[in-house]
Amino acid sequence: MRVLLLALTLLALLSTVSAPLALAQDHSQHQHQQSTDNDPFNEDDVQYVCPMHSQIVKDEPGTCPICGMDLVQKKTEARPQSQQPSNDMSERSESDTDRSRDFTVPVKQQQALRVTTAVVERKNVTPSISAQAQVSWQQSAKYHVHARAEGWVEELYADIEGQWVDKGDKLYRVYAPDLVVAQDDYLQLLNSLAQVGNSQRQQQFKQRGQQRLRLLGMTEAQIAQLEKSGETRYEVDYFAPKSGYVTELNIQQGMYVNPGLELMTISGDEQLWFMLDVPVRYADQLAVGQMVHLSSEQIDGHWMNRIDYLYPQVDQRTQTITARVPVDASIDNLREGIWASGRIELDTIENALVIPVKSLIQTQKNNRVIVQTNEQAFAVRKVTTGLRIGDDIVIREGLQEGERVVTNGQFLLDSEASLRGLQPDAEAMPAMQHDHGGH
Repeated sequence: MRVLLLALTLLALLSTVSAPLALAQDHSQHQHQQSTDNDPFNEDDVQYVCPMHSQIVKDEPGTCPICGMDLVQKKTEARPQSQQPSNDMSERSESDTDRSRDFTVPVKQQQALRVTTAVVERKNVTPSISAQAQVSWQQSAKYHVHARAEGWVEELYADIEGQWVDKGDKLYRVYAPDLVVAQDDYLQLLNSLAQVGNSQRQQQFKQRGQQRLRLLGMTEAQIAQLEKSGETRYEVDYFAPKSGYVTELNIQQGMYVNPGLELMTISGDEQLWFMLDVPVRYADQLAVGQMVHLSSEQIDGHWMNRIDYLYPQVDQRTQTITARVPVDASIDNLREGIWASGRIELDTIENALVIPVKSLIQTQKNNRVIVQTNEQAFAVRKVTTGLRIGDDIVIREGLQEGERVVTNGQFLLDSEASLRGLQPDAEAMPAMQHDHGGH
């Protein structure tokens, strides 16, 4: 009985002590739960993102696998249970669809990012197109020399490619049986003219004989010498029909030649062409008569003239069209094949809307800019661009005169907009594409 009484007394004491402890523990847990509920940013909501690639989001510090930059900490505000998005699309209000896409960046943070802006303005601009050009012989400046009769080259005077020849210089000497026969026939005709009718008929026969010799390549001086000497020449010289450089030489001394063989090409230096390769996207902006400025790093000089012809075909390999610009320059200054840089002047665009080209963010999907809507608010704006003129670019659609666009720090602000899902057309919501690093 004494033992039982002692046990009951001990049990009562333990109950008295444990009650306050349990109450304290329950109160502590309640306070911890309340503290957790009141903290909008807890450790579970801390994420680390890349400043340049907002689609890279991790739950722990690290580096961006794309650019190698350190990930920066970003806390996401936890939504109360009552504010969690509903799966029922009918519960979404129209105001969510039409919500503002502006986002706030405090002034101090702007200063840390070194954000600068420029005003969208209108002004008259004279655009130009840059293109590569190459020097080419003018096609009409080339003369292709062919044999007039079958025979053998007994002497080759112009025997070096690149050699300069003047009009009337000897090119080669040939033995051609057909030419020998034609000379003999002409001499016989001259000896029998007295037996041919009146003087008019005699003159007609004589002209036919001379024309046959001309077609076989003999000159007026050679025909006159044949009439004077009365002797057939078995080897006949051929002369340069024009002055120029021997740019192709396809024969050697002793070769057998015929009219189908091109013996050599003589290229005059009276005029050359610059052939400009212009990207096909500029085809609708080109026109005959536009002024072109040309220069080359290979040689000193500056040339300018107007486009005189646009070739209709497109080069399938380079996707360019060719614009031809004649230039009055001696071959002493230019050489066929030399590369040059060309600038084609286009018509002036009046009252064009322009922004600095450095403010433009170019992506595969679109072109966009960051617009400063007020001192601390920004928005991403999709734009349609036109021609670039120096450091400016023409805006066809998306901006208005007087707005301010960000010219420095725009890529970081663009990443922030992506993270918040504020890109134009809600572009794939890149911030929602989390990479948990295998966790």
